[in-house]
Amino acid sequence: MEHKLKKIPYGLADYKRIVEENYYFVDKTKFLEQIENLNESYVMFLRPRRFGKSLFLAVLEAYYDTYYKKDFKMLFGDTYIGSNLTPNASKYLVLRFDFSGIDISDVENSFKEYLLSRLNTFINRYKLDISLQDNPIILFNKIFEYLQNHNLELYLLIDEYDNFANKLLLQNKGNYLDIVSHKTALFKQFFTTLKTATTGNDSPLKRMFITGVTPMTMYDVTSGFNIGSNISIDNEFNDLVGLTLNETQELLNYYDVQVDIELLKEWYNNYIFSPQMPQPVFNTDMILYFINKFKKSNKIPEEMIDINVRSDYSKLRNIIYTNKKLNGNFDTLRTLIAGDSVSVNNLVQDFSALHLEKETNFKSLMFYLGLITIKSKEFSLNLHIPNETVKRIDIDFLDDTLKVEKLFDINTDRLEDHFRNFAIDGDIEVFRFLAEQIKLNSSIRDYIYKEQHIKSMYLSYLSLVPYYIIKSELELNKGFADILIKPFNNEYIKYFGILEFKYINRDEKSTKDKIDTLVKEATAQLEKYKNDELLQPFLEKGIALKKVVLVFHGWELLYCEIV
Repeated sequence: MEHKLKKIPYGLADYKRIVEENYYFVDKTKFLEQIENLNESYVMFLRPRRFGKSLFLAVLEAYYDTYYKKDFKMLFGDTYIGSNLTPNASKYLVLRFDFSGIDISDVENSFKEYLLSRLNTFINRYKLDISLQDNPIILFNKIFEYLQNHNLELYLLIDEYDNFANKLLLQNKGNYLDIVSHKTALFKQFFTTLKTATTGNDSPLKRMFITGVTPMTMYDVTSGFNIGSNISIDNEFNDLVGLTLNETQELLNYYDVQVDIELLKEWYNNYIFSPQMPQPVFNTDMILYFINKFKKSNKIPEEMIDINVRSDYSKLRNIIYTNKKLNGNFDTLRTLIAGDSVSVNNLVQDFSALHLEKETNFKSLMFYLGLITIKSKEFSLNLHIPNETVKRIDIDFLDDTLKVEKLFDINTDRLEDHFRNFAIDGDIEVFRFLAEQIKLNSSIRDYIYKEQHIKSMYLSYLSLVPYYIIKSELELNKGFADILIKPFNNEYIKYFGILEFKYINRDEKSTKDKIDTLVKEATAQLEKYKNDELLQPFLEKGIALKKVVLVFHGWELLYCEIV
């Protein structure tokens, strides 16, 4: 009998359905054993969106819930945990919440109705003799009381605990404060009730697992997750969600996806969530998106980024723009986009959403969102953008902010036309066009006072065009090129390029001798770079290299020529 290929579980977080309907499953069940063996019974685990947190909660629910005991062998027979049962398998009544669907236009009523719905479903599922209530907090307490009186044990799961709170924060800080700080707010009462249920003798709430993206909401609603353990940056849980290199290669082999793993690393890999520097992981959603697209056409997709991932970060602009001007967070973002890393002594695990102007808090927020990750650990932690997908998301974030606040609004259609002319004809007008746009937009010029700032603007806007991967500070022949314009997945590209920037401060005179000296220096650097082995495959394919020197005096372009 011919083996039936398992379906690709792209966008699927229903574990029972994955098993029953023959979807591919990456077995992470060894982590159930590790979590159960923790000293803490109440756990919080944070990761960026689309890494697989919801699916892991579905696995927890199926494993621990007495409701699924009759299906246990079917659900876990082929998994690690199925052969290594823990003492608590199928032991608990499980109450699961998912806060991603709360309507932020009417939070209190939406949250109330959602809690009542979940609590009533729980009562009906286990046939508990509890009278219905209109107040979810009263009903919650009645459930706890009933479980305690009948010696029943509860495992509580909360998925995306901070989802709607984050949406409120980005929309209106006042609305956010209402739900996290007012004693009468239902959201705050909910967490107060949970904390109460973990104290006292014979408490029925034996275990709890909460997922989300950042610790901000938990800090603001409870002054920190002080009833348990935050395992988010623990080394042993680095790959609890996400895919290791081996897991990714197994997936590719199973679906016979013939692609250079280095391409996938460049776009989807390099997330490190522990300061102890474990093996980096791939974003699960991104890999499944790629495989799904590849299998439909048997070629690399033209759009490497899932539009759903882009949309997750579309409303972050107020974090870098306050009091009608760009703040210090803008400089941090610009530094990252320019290819440099930023440092923190430690990742902050408890901070308020109201204190994001603090540099360490902002960097930590970027880390939890997956917009930066750990690069290295020396005296401090060095953080950088992990991959091409996130770089483009960060750039979209920057571009969106500058446009909406009317600081820099570039004609991207003209930019793409110019870049297409570079790709096909080797025309370097695109680099002059960008300089012209910077010069014309007086608002952005106030922020252009270093070579790095000019380079970050070029990196940002060249990266908006899909023909190339734009690399910064890439090591070429024992030097570091300012910008490499590297061909990507386009058979029509005839030219690629290396840009070398030189800069004269605004308070210096831009003499001809000074310009000539800088051009000569840049030319020598470019001559050295062109011999690097990384460039040879493109040259062998007949793609011609353009080496371009740009000299700026402040924000004004003085020289832009092929050398």
